[in-house]
Amino acid sequence: MKKRSLILPVAAAALALAGLVGCTAPSAPATNAKTGSHSAAAAPATPIPTIPIGTGIIRDAKLTSCATTGTSVVAKGEVTMPKDSTGDVVISVSWVNSQDSSVYGRGTTTVKGLKAGDKKEWTTNATLPPGATSVACVLGAVIPK
Repeated sequence: MKKRSLILPVAAAALALAGLVGCTAPSAPATNAKTGSHSAAAAPATPIPTIPIGTGIIRDAKLTSCATTGTSVVAKGEVTMPKDSTGDVVISVSWVNSQDSSVYGRGTTTVKGLKAGDKKEWTTNATLPPGATSVACVLGAVIPK
């Protein structure tokens, strides 16, 4: 008898929850109380470059500086080619919103012709949309296939 007495309340709760799923209204964009305008995440100012597929070597790359304010931003660093590797390294820096991880902009640069143990400095830049907030820099480094 206890099984029947538990099944009915659980089934009723499941039906009630299923009925509510389709009844929620989409939320409206946030409104700025001072201006009455709607706010939305800032869209990238320029197309976002892609990062090639390859072997990640982030532990061998270092970000020494990265601007996070203004619309024209620059990042600098250095990369060391790992042992037993040669070739090019593609460095990427993504300027992201640290609150929701959306990408405001990305710069890429290719450091060419490295041999095992070679250390080279690099620079890349991007254009951010006006009003970008909570900007953080995310470094990537890959030896393309």
